[in-house]
Amino acid sequence: MLAVLVLAAPARSQDANVTEPVAELEKMLATEPFRIVSAEVSRPKAKGDITLKAEVAFSDREPMRVKLRKAVPGAEEFNNNPRYDMAAYELQKLLMDPAEYVVPPTALRMIPQDDLRKWAEARPTFHGSDDVLVVVQYWLHDIKVVEDVYDRAMFESDAVYARHIGQLNVLTFLINHRDSNAGNFLISANGPGQRVFSVDNGLAFASPDGDRGELWKPIRVDRLPADTIARLRQITKEQLATRLGVVAQWQLQNGRYVAVPLGTNLSVFHGVRTEKDVVQFGLTLAEIADIWRKAQHLLDRVDKGDIKTF
Repeated sequence: MLAVLVLAAPARSQDANVTEPVAELEKMLATEPFRIVSAEVSRPKAKGDITLKAEVAFSDREPMRVKLRKAVPGAEEFNNNPRYDMAAYELQKLLMDPAEYVVPPTALRMIPQDDLRKWAEARPTFHGSDDVLVVVQYWLHDIKVVEDVYDRAMFESDAVYARHIGQLNVLTFLINHRDSNAGNFLISANGPGQRVFSVDNGLAFASPDGDRGELWKPIRVDRLPADTIARLRQITKEQLATRLGVVAQWQLQNGRYVAVPLGTNLSVFHGVRTEKDVVQFGLTLAEIADIWRKAQHLLDRVDKGDIKTF
């Protein structure tokens, strides 16, 4: 009976928190034409917050709420590194299925400066165009903000919730998550079997240390889902390089940066790469090597019995 519960509850939670098919949302967020209907600062009480809570109309659809976070010129700064948001989203695909993703559907896209100007100040991200790079993320339904989504008592009593926490923790450990401020981790509003989400992953991987909280940097729990660990064992260095070496790419066409299919890695030593009329994002060789080392360390702890599986 417990096995049935473990398998069935994520599907129900999927309907409550993410109400459209993930593959469809990915396509919409990344490439479907859109216009911003309205927008406001997501957390007005948070000093310097640049994240917008926006109502966006994709093609002829009804407006959908999304998170928009603009990049700075060059697309890299402390706590605002869009390639890290995208890499975290892609890495989870090696560990879990869409119905259990712990990072909501996320995409990177370029939008004209004028489309954003009404809602926020923004400067062009790269030379040759007035386009601004933004992280676009699906706005979750039926969730709540709590001080810490990890509840030890619930972890012991609710197997489905424990599964979701374990999946989340494996990912946050692998990406070296360094920002556990309230609002960056969310939990389903209703239980049992509540899902948990990491919605801000821009301070991770090789980011410098800060003072924003590192609750999710280590492994916090004493047991992890067996199938997640089994999938982790199957990941190779080559898979990591293929999945994370290039996570987004654009080409300058008639003054606009247009999303194009991912190409050959232009530089394994740089995360933001520009070559002629092409801009490409990905993790560096060193960042991918660090994921690999952390994965092997975690598997070693499981093999030694320091961390159990269920």
